[in-house]
Amino acid sequence: MRWGAGIAAALVVGAMVGPVARAADVFTVYMSATGSDAASGLSPSAPVRSLVRVQEVLRAAKPSTDVEIRIKQGTYEAPPMQDWRFYVPGHTVSFMPIDYTYGEGQGGIAGRPIFRNVPSEPSGFWLQPRLPLDHADPLYEGGTTGLRFYYLQVEQYSAGGMSFFGDSERDVTDETYNPPMRQRGSKGMNGNTVFGMVFTHLGSKWAPCGATCYGWGAIVLTNSSDNRIANNHFTNIENHGAYAGHIHGLYVTHFSSNNTMSGNDFTYINGDPVKIRDRSNLNTVEANTFVRTGRAGFYRDEFCDMTCVRANPGLERQCASYHNRFANNHLISDYDGDNSSEAWTLSPTGLTNAGGAPCTIPTGDQRLHTAGNTTT
Repeated sequence: MRWGAGIAAALVVGAMVGPVARAADVFTVYMSATGSDAASGLSPSAPVRSLVRVQEVLRAAKPSTDVEIRIKQGTYEAPPMQDWRFYVPGHTVSFMPIDYTYGEGQGGIAGRPIFRNVPSEPSGFWLQPRLPLDHADPLYEGGTTGLRFYYLQVEQYSAGGMSFFGDSERDVTDETYNPPMRQRGSKGMNGNTVFGMVFTHLGSKWAPCGATCYGWGAIVLTNSSDNRIANNHFTNIENHGAYAGHIHGLYVTHFSSNNTMSGNDFTYINGDPVKIRDRSNLNTVEANTFVRTGRAGFYRDEFCDMTCVRANPGLERQCASYHNRFANNHLISDYDGDNSSEAWTLSPTGLTNAGGAPCTIPTGDQRLHTAGNTTT
């Protein structure tokens, strides 16, 4: 009885103080498509309208806790925002529907807030997080940025949806080599989550941006590691004809390692839906579904070796990636629908081709491991 009474009392106290404690531990900014950027954004009755204003609010408040951007359902006509630089070291910054509860699926929300490009605005990504410019910032040299995105929809941006740019404004050229080698510009922009999102109608086919303009990918990771990309939908990720091969669902490049990409659906992508490049190691691409996607294959591993550099003056030399895993995926059909594409391709070829000294692959390892992929 005494133990039972103690447990009951503890539960009552927990029920009373739990929400209060959580409110104190999370700094919240509210958004609405009918809000105003003149508002404070600090209550549901005073929402702001743009991510530019959200960042201004956060910079002014300087929270030292987890942050949530609670976004009311609606359509946000939003030009590309390629200068997100707010992070809280040791904490997360989460973007989500106003009614989202962690751990619940799509059924727990009234719908996904939609971010749609403004046709008259310049080309670009919906959102491109970059590293801080202030040398005194704890994350100036990179690290765990802790951005989290849940159940939003992004559409009609020419360059793509999101670009985590861990080499922003950093020196990426090692000129002690001839020709120069690509080098890692920072510790990276790491430890982010993209979950339950919809990326649709992205690329120059859907957001015309000029004859020589094209998109890169729905999600691009550049020097960005330890991310989780799961349960998202990538549909109609397409460039206009001459640049079809340049766009991807997921483009993982330049020192982007230990990323998990699972449970995603890829539909109508006229470049290879998953592409890995340049010392991006130990990534897992598993349990995804591919329908009408891919030119050469469903998975593409590519890097620019000495031959490539000679054919493309001005590019830095790169090295192979290794120990990536492409497994248990459903490979239903390629973009043309004729199923002539390979499951995976390497360029340059060779599972153990590191790219020549100083590039290396650990002894006994190889660029790609595959298992359990099905075609039905």
